[in-house]
Amino acid sequence: MSVQKRQSVVGLRILAPKLEKFSDRQIEVAQTWALQFNVPPSKLTSFIDTYLSSTVHTRCWCVALPSTDDQTRPVLARIGDHLQYFDGHQVKACKIFSKDRVHKRKPTAMVAQQLLLRFEKRWYADVLLTSFCKSAGERAKALSIEDLGSFNRRGFDWTASSNRYFNPRTRFYLKQIGSTLKQFCQCLDQELLFAIRSAQCPSPKLYNWLAQGDRKRRLQALKAQPVLIPLLVLADQWPWPWDGQQQVYMNCPWDELQAWRPYWSEDRYLISAEECLLGRIADAGLPLSDTLAWLLQAPRTAVRYLGQQRVFDTGSALTRISREGPQGPWHRLLLGASLGNRRPLKKAHWITLFALLDKIPYQLLDQTQDWNRLLSGCPTDWSDDNWSKIADDFRDLNELFNNVDESDGPASGEALQKLKSFIATASYHQIASLVNGFHLALIDIREALDAVDPQTRTDSLTPWKPLLYSTSTPLVSPNGLQIIELKCPADLDAEHRALGHCIDGYDYSAYRGICRLFSVRENGKSLASAEIQMDESAWGETLAKLTPKHLVTIQLRGLRNRTPKSGSRVDRAYQWFWAKIKSGELAINLEWPDQTLSMSRYTNRNRKKMHAQACAEWINQRLSRT
Repeated sequence: MSVQKRQSVVGLRILAPKLEKFSDRQIEVAQTWALQFNVPPSKLTSFIDTYLSSTVHTRCWCVALPSTDDQTRPVLARIGDHLQYFDGHQVKACKIFSKDRVHKRKPTAMVAQQLLLRFEKRWYADVLLTSFCKSAGERAKALSIEDLGSFNRRGFDWTASSNRYFNPRTRFYLKQIGSTLKQFCQCLDQELLFAIRSAQCPSPKLYNWLAQGDRKRRLQALKAQPVLIPLLVLADQWPWPWDGQQQVYMNCPWDELQAWRPYWSEDRYLISAEECLLGRIADAGLPLSDTLAWLLQAPRTAVRYLGQQRVFDTGSALTRISREGPQGPWHRLLLGASLGNRRPLKKAHWITLFALLDKIPYQLLDQTQDWNRLLSGCPTDWSDDNWSKIADDFRDLNELFNNVDESDGPASGEALQKLKSFIATASYHQIASLVNGFHLALIDIREALDAVDPQTRTDSLTPWKPLLYSTSTPLVSPNGLQIIELKCPADLDAEHRALGHCIDGYDYSAYRGICRLFSVRENGKSLASAEIQMDESAWGETLAKLTPKHLVTIQLRGLRNRTPKSGSRVDRAYQWFWAKIKSGELAINLEWPDQTLSMSRYTNRNRKKMHAQACAEWINQRLSRT
C-alpha cells in the first residue's frame, strides 16, 4: 500500500481557496489527522475544511437568563449534543439533533430565551453536573468524532490506532465541558449543590428531589442518611413489604404513606411515584429510621448504623448503583450493617465484605436468612487474613451445584434439594467441611471412572492449545520461583497429587477452551496453581480483536485449596508473571478451540455425565448423615 505524502500549505490553498481563512499551523494540524485516518488525496481539502470549520466552535457555552428573583437566576447551557436548563428551581435537559440547528457559539440572553421555546416539551434527557463522570467522557468523545464530519463513518478503531487523535481531543473537550459546567453550577442553589456533593452523589435527580417539597426536611433526611436516601431516590424500583402468607402487600403503619400501597404488581414492586413516596416521608416529618426500616424490612439498628457511616467508607450511592445495578443496591449495605459485632467499621472492612459477597454462590445468597449464624465461628475483624480463605471456600460450593446441574439422573433432583436444605441452616464451618470432603471424594470418583474407561489413559497426554507460545523452558521470576503451564490431564493429575486440590477435574474446561492453567513451583515442587479465563467482554469477539486485556485470573490456590497470602513469595512470583502477560511482553495464544467435540472421552462414553452422576450420589450419601 502506498504511503501518502504531506502536501504543502501553499499547494492546498491553491487547490481550495476557501482554506485562506485558516492559518498555516491549523492546516498542518488538520493534514496530520488526514494522514492519520488515510483520507484519500481527492478528499484531503474537503476533510481539512470540514475539520477546521468544526473546531472553530467548541459547542459548549452557558448563558445566564434574566430573572425577577435576586436569589436564583435561570441559566441555559449547551454541552455538545445536549441542552440543559435551570429554571430557577429544577434542572432539566434535552438532546440536540442535527435538524435542530442550535447555535454553536454562545448566543445572547434574548436569543437563548427564544431557543427555550423551541424545546419546551423535550426536557427529558440527563443533566450533567460534573465532568468527572462517564457521561461527560462520552460527550467529549462524541464532539471529537463530530469534528471529522462525514469521514467519521469510515469505521475507525476508536480504541487503538486512532488514540493519537482521540486522546488529546477528548481531553480538550472535557476541559471545555468542565468550564461550562462550572458556570452552569454557579447559578444553581448552592446549598442544594453542596448537599449532593457532600453525599458524593452529583445527580440531577437527587438535586431536583431536594428542590421539591419541604426543602429543610429533605436536606435533614439526606444529612441523616447520605447513602440510603440517594440510593432510594435513584433506584429504578421502590420496595414495599410483601406478605408471603397472605400474598398481599402489607398495610403501612403510617396513614400518610398508605395511599402509596400497591394493590398488585407482577414483580411485587411499586414502580411509579417512588420519589413522591420518599418525599412524603421527609415532608410529613415521619421518623426516618422507623419508616425506612419498615419499607426495607431491615433492622432499625442497621438503618441507623448506615446513617452513621461515612460515604467514603461505604461508597456513594452512584458507586453502589454502578457496581450492583439500580434495582435494590441497598441490600448489601443493610446486610453488612446487620452483622452485629462483625459490622464493617471502615472502608477496608466494607471492601472485604463486598468481596466476600461477590464470591458466595447465588444459591447460598438466596437461601441464607441468618447471616450471623452462617458466619458463626468466623473472625469478627474484617482485617483478618482468613477472610480470603473463607471466601474461596464459599466459592468452591459452586462445584457441587455445577455437578448436580450437569447430572440428569434420578439422584440429581434429590441431591439439589438436600444441598439447598443443608446450606439454608449451615454455618461456614459446616459448609467448608462439606466442600473439603467433596474435594477428597473427587479423587475416588475420578479413579473409578478411569478404571472403567481405558480411553482416559490414552488421552492423558493429549495436550490442549497452550496460552504461552514458548513453553520449552520455564519462566523464572525474580525471586527464583518458576511458572509452568499445565497442558494435559497428566499435568493436572500430578498437580492435584502434589497440592491436594481438585485441579485434576479441570481437564474438560481446558479442552473446551474455557480456561488455561499454570503452576508456581520451586525446584520442581508445586506451591500453587492458577486458573486463567477470558472475561465477559471477550464473548463473541473475533480472534483478531482479543488482547491480553481480556484475560483474568479466576483463582490462585496453594496446598489444600488455600489462597497464598498477599505479598508472599508465591503471590509475588505470580504477580510478576501476570504483569508480563498483561503488558504483552510474553507471546500468547488466545485461540482456545473446543477440542471435546472430537474426543471420544467426552462424546461416546459420556464421561462428563457419569462424573456428575457420581457427584450427585456422593452428595446424597453425605447429606443423609447430617
